[in-house]
Amino acid sequence: MKKIIAFTISAILLFSLVLPASATDRVPTGKEEVVYGILGLDGGVKSVYVVNIFNSGSIVDYGDYSKVENLTDADAITQNGDEISVNSAADRFYYQGTPKVLELPWDIAISYTLDGVPIAASELSGASGALSMHVQVTQNPNTDKIFYDNYALQIALTLSTTLCNNIQADGATIAEAGADKQLSYIVLPGTGADFTVSADVHDFEMAAMTFNGIKLVLDMDIDNTQFAGQFTELTTAISGLDDGAQKLLVGAGALKDGMSQYLTGLATYKNGLASLSSGASDIASGIAALDGGLKNLSAQGSTLAAGARSMQQAAFASANAQLSGLGLPELTTDNYSAILSSYPDFAAVKTQLDQVVQYTQGISAYTGAVSKLAAGTESLSSGSAALSSSLSQVSVGAQNLYDGAEQMNAAISALKDGLATYKNGTADLRNGTKDMDSKVAGQIDQLLAQISGGSEVKSFVSDKNTNISAVQFVIKTDAVTIAKADNSAAPEEEQQSFWDKFLALFSSK
Repeated sequence: MKKIIAFTISAILLFSLVLPASATDRVPTGKEEVVYGILGLDGGVKSVYVVNIFNSGSIVDYGDYSKVENLTDADAITQNGDEISVNSAADRFYYQGTPKVLELPWDIAISYTLDGVPIAASELSGASGALSMHVQVTQNPNTDKIFYDNYALQIALTLSTTLCNNIQADGATIAEAGADKQLSYIVLPGTGADFTVSADVHDFEMAAMTFNGIKLVLDMDIDNTQFAGQFTELTTAISGLDDGAQKLLVGAGALKDGMSQYLTGLATYKNGLASLSSGASDIASGIAALDGGLKNLSAQGSTLAAGARSMQQAAFASANAQLSGLGLPELTTDNYSAILSSYPDFAAVKTQLDQVVQYTQGISAYTGAVSKLAAGTESLSSGSAALSSSLSQVSVGAQNLYDGAEQMNAAISALKDGLATYKNGTADLRNGTKDMDSKVAGQIDQLLAQISGGSEVKSFVSDKNTNISAVQFVIKTDAVTIAKADNSAAPEEEQQSFWDKFLALFSSK
């Protein structure tokens, strides 16, 4: 029993000593971080330093450093694993840490060609020819993505105009600075860069290329209601457009129905004219035949009239011969009726003469009527022929009118179908834009949030540092210089502190 109790107490003491690190970590002190990176001319990382900045007092910080160094005073810095602590009376305390892992949020690759041929960065010094520098910036997957997504990158190159001519840098902001041209590129959070700078160079030298990363904060007060109001007007106009399209479609339907009725009426009119033209043609043919017959009769009428007159003359001659010697005047068509009426015995003669005279007069009336009728039918024949020709032309015109109406009806049908498609489009547009104002406002907020890089500030060196006011990245490449011989006596090297050297290196405050 004593052995069991002793073992239990030992186990409790052992587990109480092996606690999670988070349970024993001290509260970190608020600070700022400035991350310095030195790159080779090809963009490869050569060294990384982190300068941590605090106010005075008891300082607790965290970082996985291979080396730490006080940059402010001679106070000793205690490094216990990843915990760094120091007490400082300085108003602002700086210490430098060298991370064990040399990584930056951006992978930077720089390549060069001279006269179109790739050239190593080590061969750039004093080069002459057509130089091209290609810079690519992408996310480093070995670091926390929050820095790539929330920090803007300012890239700057300085080229001497005495050494570089015909400088070409698409997308760069170019500023004159004395005998130099300063080229600047802004890379927004979450985006990379891919650009080329070219120039004709001689005895080439170039200052260090810099890449400064900062958390982008846009102090912009955008009134979304103004945009929303304008888009509300737009959606209202689109609704009106859709309503108008509906009215156009209804009107086109009514026009198509009316055109169908008109086409039906034209068909009846066209068919009726065709029948009328055919009948008029038949009538004209019949009248022409009648005219020909009457002309023949009229031509025979003179012969018939002459025969009737001869028969009449013969009848009167015979009567006068029979009554000769009776002392009567010679009978004529004008007096025979009066003379013979006084003599009842001659009633038979009078009757015979009456019949002959009536026959002759009938023949004369008939031939006159035939002549008049022939003359009338000639005019009627000409008129009926003209009517038939006119009706034929009208029938052709009616057919053309009907054909045109059919084409118009087809066009109206196509118009209606097109308007139906247009109406579907305006309906889709109306449905797609009905909440455009709110969507635009949301997109503006989202875009501004993306550009501004969010609100969280996170430590680059350790997640345990939870009270960070600012993180900044200062990255520079080596410079391209031509070694110059110095035959003068070397002056005695002035002793400089590490901080002096560091400030000289980065031109930092």
